[in-house]
Amino acid sequence: MVLPTTTLKEILIKSGLVTVEDFDSAAASANDTGKSIEDILVFRGLLTSNVFSKLIADHLGVPFIDSKNIEVSPDVLQIVPQNLAKTYKLVPVMKKDNTLVVAMDDPMNVEAVEFVKRLTHLTIQPAYASPEDLRRLLALYKKNFQEEFDQIIKEAALSSKSMDITKSSESVPIIKILDTITEYSVAERASDVHVETQEHEVIIRFRIDGDLQDMLKLPRGVEESLVARIKILSNLKLDEKRVPQDGRYKIVINDEVVALRVSIIPGFYGENVVMRLLRESARPASFGELGIVAHNSDLMQKAIEAPHGMLLVTGPTGSGKTTTLYSVLTILNNVDVKICTIEDPVEYGVNRVTQIQVNSKVGLDFAAGLRSLLRHDPDIIMVGEIRDKETAEIAVHSALTGHLVLSTLHTNDAPGAIPRLLDMGVEPYLVASTVNLVLAQRLVRKICSQCVTSYTPDQATMHKLSELGISTAGQKFYRGAGCDACNHTGFKGRVGIYEALSVTEEIRALIASKATADKILEQAVKQGMVTMLVDGLNKVSSGITTIDQVISAVAVHK
Repeated sequence: MVLPTTTLKEILIKSGLVTVEDFDSAAASANDTGKSIEDILVFRGLLTSNVFSKLIADHLGVPFIDSKNIEVSPDVLQIVPQNLAKTYKLVPVMKKDNTLVVAMDDPMNVEAVEFVKRLTHLTIQPAYASPEDLRRLLALYKKNFQEEFDQIIKEAALSSKSMDITKSSESVPIIKILDTITEYSVAERASDVHVETQEHEVIIRFRIDGDLQDMLKLPRGVEESLVARIKILSNLKLDEKRVPQDGRYKIVINDEVVALRVSIIPGFYGENVVMRLLRESARPASFGELGIVAHNSDLMQKAIEAPHGMLLVTGPTGSGKTTTLYSVLTILNNVDVKICTIEDPVEYGVNRVTQIQVNSKVGLDFAAGLRSLLRHDPDIIMVGEIRDKETAEIAVHSALTGHLVLSTLHTNDAPGAIPRLLDMGVEPYLVASTVNLVLAQRLVRKICSQCVTSYTPDQATMHKLSELGISTAGQKFYRGAGCDACNHTGFKGRVGIYEALSVTEEIRALIASKATADKILEQAVKQGMVTMLVDGLNKVSSGITTIDQVISAVAVHK
């Protein structure tokens, strides 16, 4: 449902959360960049998505449905079949007596409401859900798919025996298997799908919230057709099975565009596949949604508003560095600036941003790409990763000559980024002159909001906290008890824990004198830096994550 801009302006101004100037500025940026006004306001920290949706619901005079804080019974879900739910863009979420509450992104759609009323013979209460929430609710239809596979696999086994590999890969059963796997992975919010060929079976695993989980076991005999189907969609060579191949293709599920980055490698028993799921239609997260809050948020905002200099995001592989940089890019992406990036790989396409993919086969590495980008008159440059001396020196000189440079490094903490640059051969005075902020981060699992409960940790955990020098006085602890909403894991989603090192005059003096990371850390803490451990403990006290998650994320990398 798209409200007229004038109506939206009236709603937001009346709420008192947004000024006329804020709205007009956001509307102009939305028009220039192709984003929604909501996205611009959320990126700028003026309101949250939930608050925005509640205001829309209040204006329409209907309840608001938050998909993250509602548990839908399978019995209620089945009142409206999946195909009709997708067609009419609605999901039944609650039934009380003779009334059925139906989540819709357009509660004013009288035709859809009347159809459900005739179908169910119940009183229908329309409720507003944002398009993103509605996609999550539609995904609930794919929560239980095991029973679908028995018959599909039988058909696939029979068809593959009588066909060559090309024909069997295009058969209906094989297409059904792959489509069902990908649909289920999207429903489970998985980041990766693993297809692993073993001696007697094929294991399908999903990475959900950072952890791999076995989801399905297929019999040997279908793997060649399944891998061939993936190769066809990814435009890869069908007859090449001896060397690794990389490709990409897109699917659309419940109006959500998902790009799958495919990697295929030969294994001992057959080819193995990993597919990275990249949700292109999903809105990049704001700082608050990422977990960058309070003091850290203020430092980040100041750093990205600087006309030049470097903003570095550090952490191990898989810690969410690229996601953070894309959020920064989205905030900075206005019509009055030129943004260029050099990435490996380009994970998301960003409107009005010039993006270059590293290609080592033709000599296009980070250094070469960065040199080329500088001739395109950019205001802001993003370098996917600083890996070597040449890239580091070009990035530093770019920041010194009037560009805002965003990049990542692999270091354990924020102070460690400084010695890393010096080890690469960058002169201390150049590092001191250009680096504005270093943000270090880790990802931890979020406690399921449906089953969060307080508790007292066991003695082993308390002893570990004591070893880390953490005082437990006044510290609150929470965990998830486990429920249907989180598949009884106690966790749902992930959030970052951060430390932001602002390069002040005192820090610059330490850098120029080649001080150690420990000395820089000591000075940064004196200046008020919130370490990752402290940020994690704050999120533990807020019921966002568990103490075990924080200890695992921080202590392991110290």
